[in-house]
Amino acid sequence: MPTSPLPSGNTPSGRRNKVAKNPPPRKKACQNCTTSKVRCGLEKPTCSRCASQGRVCEYPAGNRASEGTNPLETTHLPNPSTPTPTIPPSQPQPGPITNQPPPAPAPPPDAGPNLDIPDLSSPDDIDGIRDRWMRPYLTAPPERPEIPKVYNPFTLQYIASVLRTYPRRMLKDGGVPPIIHPMQVSGAMPRSLANCYSLVRMWDQAVPGSEEMVVDVVRKEMDRLVTTENSTDPELVAAFQAYLIYAIMMYFSPIGGYTVINEASIINLMELAYRTTRKGLICPEERSRTRPRWESWITVSAKRRAVFTMYLFTNVFNAEQGLQNYLSTELTGNLLPEGREVWEARDRETWEKEYDYHLSVWGKDGMIEISELWRSEETGTPERRKRVDRWVQTVDEFGMMLFAVCVHIHGC
Repeated sequence: MPTSPLPSGNTPSGRRNKVAKNPPPRKKACQNCTTSKVRCGLEKPTCSRCASQGRVCEYPAGNRASEGTNPLETTHLPNPSTPTPTIPPSQPQPGPITNQPPPAPAPPPDAGPNLDIPDLSSPDDIDGIRDRWMRPYLTAPPERPEIPKVYNPFTLQYIASVLRTYPRRMLKDGGVPPIIHPMQVSGAMPRSLANCYSLVRMWDQAVPGSEEMVVDVVRKEMDRLVTTENSTDPELVAAFQAYLIYAIMMYFSPIGGYTVINEASIINLMELAYRTTRKGLICPEERSRTRPRWESWITVSAKRRAVFTMYLFTNVFNAEQGLQNYLSTELTGNLLPEGREVWEARDRETWEKEYDYHLSVWGKDGMIEISELWRSEETGTPERRKRVDRWVQTVDEFGMMLFAVCVHIHGC
């Protein structure tokens, strides 16, 4: 006998949803989810899984599932410590004849949203990301002088304290650091991220005496990430994110007294950043101040967060090695993270509503860019401060960290 729905907590958009106390009987699931033997989100008229895969969603006769069900309230992210079960592919179900265009080809079952999207644009100085490691060793040409960044020791300590928490978040079931979007790991993870979840747990739980073996396993995986040629955007982003997590983990939380993050590691990290940013960091719709596809936005937003984090990490590394850091002019034009509600939206409908609100705030005068947090002739002007204040009011903890670091270096 079904139980009465109980009130859940606030969703990221500030609205409350009702969810069932117990998982719904399988007979209420749509035909695709029933055939694939996976839990259905029960959204009407199309469940979130069918929507993300471009399938026609049909429910059995008599199904009365609640249209307000939040799929994240009834499903869980995979436990990285256990292998993901292999589910046989399901056959597409015939749908009714409608006036809608035919759906896009469906990806394999449980693959999640199709995050591999074309037509992204990159920063003008994309090679500057790959070659950034050389800048402390070279003399800048007179026509393009370098602008040094001076870090207060307490600022470096602040960055290190925040970054070292990122791998630890992956130890909790469903935990994600703020450089990985939850939808990247909501279905079948890319191999690089799946391995990363397992190896972070192995690193944390290393038995005394096994540290050398654990370090060797992680180091070999890092070598694989650099030498493997990934062709799709999701694979490239996942490889870059995983390598960055390993670098942060091994540098700030070493085990067994082994020092494994060196200049070669930094060069490899910047090479992976270059490979993924070469595919694009900005959606055309963001330039035209319209709403992109959810999948497109997930990809570029996760990329931008990983790139910003890489710069913070390498700045700490350089400072501790006695190397000079310089202003990241190659990132000029790169967008700052959107508001908390946009990043935390867990279904397409919620995200579209939150992004439309984001456009209503930034659509007139353009999206805010990272360079607006740097010192310039406009720093401290009423116009600049209004834009920065408008952004700070909505950011999540990751955006607030970027803001705090930039204020320490450049003022506000």
